[in-house]
Amino acid sequence: MNDATNFSEAAMLKYFEACRGQYESGLALLNALVAGAERMRAMQLAAAHETKAKQAEFARQIAKASSLQDLLILQGALLNEYCLRAVAYWSKLAELSQRTQAEIAAVLRAQGTEALKQAYASAKAPASAPGASESLATVMQSAFAAARGANEAYVNALTRAYPLAPAPKKPAKAATARAT
Repeated sequence: MNDATNFSEAAMLKYFEACRGQYESGLALLNALVAGAERMRAMQLAAAHETKAKQAEFARQIAKASSLQDLLILQGALLNEYCLRAVAYWSKLAELSQRTQAEIAAVLRAQGTEALKQAYASAKAPASAPGASESLATVMQSAFAAARGANEAYVNALTRAYPLAPAPKKPAKAATARAT
């Protein structure tokens, strides 16, 4: 192999590693988002069960009420209970969203640190690497051409293995009915 080929392969490997790093970072972001959504959903479900249980308790107390005064006392207690629960619910929801945001920020911080390390390493790399006269655009074009060729070969193999059935023809009556 000559120096230009080695340079091209090294550039393709660096490109692949960069793509893989972006994929892993995206996956980490997605995992943080899904974990946050799961925590919020679990909290919402728990709040719904607590509210249902509390409503059943208040319904039993209302059924036992013997006077208008008892109902007014229950109404005040119900209002107070729901206000306190609403504040607790939204506080917990805010806490969970802050936690999720912190996890996302940590992933982004790690991604930024890695990008800075790579940029610093590439800035320190010697400019007179073998095959450096070949432009990066040429290297990337050859890499994309190779990937496109592999994709076309894959699609051709699939179409030979699983030929497409001809599309059913529409009856002529339906076509003329739509035209009028």
